[in-house]
Amino acid sequence: MPISCSARSLARAGRRAAEPCTRHARAPRRSAVQALLALVVSILLSPSGATAGESARKLDLERRLAGPDGTVMVVAHRACWKGTSENSLDAIRACIAAGIDMVELDVRATRDGKLVLMHDAGVERMTEGSGKVSDLDWAELRKLHLREGKGQRDGKPTPLTRRRIPTFAQALRVAKDRILINVDAKAPLSPSVLAMIDAAGGREQVLFKAEAPLEQVREAAPWVRSVRFMPILREPYMKADPAAFIGAYDPIRPVGYEIDIKDRGFAPILTPLIRTRCARYWVDSLAGRAFSDVEALTDPQGVWGRLVAIGVDAIQTDEPLLLKAYLRQTGQRGFACPPGQAPRALLSAHR
Repeated sequence: MPISCSARSLARAGRRAAEPCTRHARAPRRSAVQALLALVVSILLSPSGATAGESARKLDLERRLAGPDGTVMVVAHRACWKGTSENSLDAIRACIAAGIDMVELDVRATRDGKLVLMHDAGVERMTEGSGKVSDLDWAELRKLHLREGKGQRDGKPTPLTRRRIPTFAQALRVAKDRILINVDAKAPLSPSVLAMIDAAGGREQVLFKAEAPLEQVREAAPWVRSVRFMPILREPYMKADPAAFIGAYDPIRPVGYEIDIKDRGFAPILTPLIRTRCARYWVDSLAGRAFSDVEALTDPQGVWGRLVAIGVDAIQTDEPLLLKAYLRQTGQRGFACPPGQAPRALLSAHR
């Protein structure tokens, strides 16, 4: 569908209370632009629940994480950091308010074993502090302030905010029954993490992932069969025999496969392999990827629309509100598992 203004323009216009986006638009396309703009604004202003009640939202989220249900999942990379701070509680709350399906959060361990949210090994980019997370105690980290957004803009540090580095436990409590979490673990996770997740919200709402052969996954996380898991596979390594690489994980029945696509022509080859397993096909549309958010800002159909047409039904993006608005406007749907072929139920949390 042709769009007369860039998605970036629509985002700016949405933040200015629906200022018309017509400067570069041709008159015949004006209604389409206004329609997408109205969707962005409605997402910003509307409550998170498209379903009725918290219990319905909980069941909806858990169904989506269990496997393809006909929806295209919107995954916010480091949560909704625009207007907040990446990997912050406010960024998670912003995604909840916008009705985003999932937040991707980076988890690291402090020197004294506290799990916190921080992407980089060091704290320099996102705070006024210095040093590695693993070399600092929680008492030191909790005093630091997060910077706005991604910590830098035009090569310079962004202003400090009142926000603090959150713990993983805090993030679980904020997200419970409101949004799914994808854990990008930057440190080994012990079985005690599962007890924390169960106490805070439930493992049916948390997705684990790893870039490692099955044997290494099982060795590092023998509990992997009792969680929702997704392997990360990269095209250069799997291109010679994609069926073998995907099939290698069959014993643990992943709920999805994150594929690092380098060549757009390779992407459709994987669709039948993943659908046969009734799992989600996950692709990142981050800057610098084969399908890039940067391009999507001016050509969402050529990026996000193409991904959905290929069969991708989970897209991780730094533009979650714009992706959600695009999917709502176009009405595009994803693959749904046939009746009787739903993914496995989780093993008991107490086994």
